Amino acid sequence: MDGDKSDTNLERSLKNFSREFGRVLDPVAFLNKKNPNLCATFLNLHELTLNDGLVSKKQKFMIHAAITAAQHDREATVMHITGAIKAGATQDELLEVAYTLIPAAGMPCFAVFIGALEQVINQTKRQR
Repeated sequence: MDGDKSDTNLERSLKNFSREFGRVLDPVAFLNKKNPNLCATFLNLHELTLNDGLVSKKQKFMIHAAITAAQHDREATVMHITGAIKAGATQDELLEVAYTLIPAAGMPCFAVFIGALEQVINQTKRQR
């Protein structure tokens, strides 16, 4: 019985994750296939840490986008920008985040963030 409940929770978490990011990321899909328990734990941590609190979900996604841009991970930056927009972030807010990256992490980081933002904007236009 507990296995059925865990499977249902994992399915719900995967649907929520996909809704936030537009899809289930390849590493998450791989993790789910190879180790569903670890995937469920990761998704639970994701949900617990990204829920609104003193810092809004939108702000948390923008922080994640800045961090992944600093790591030069464009795919993850695209996903976190997507999450930020779905949580209510505007293009102007995201641009301000991008500008703050220049003195803190440099132009390469800024370029990753801006490239990811442009990719999300273009994807959104194509979906309309």
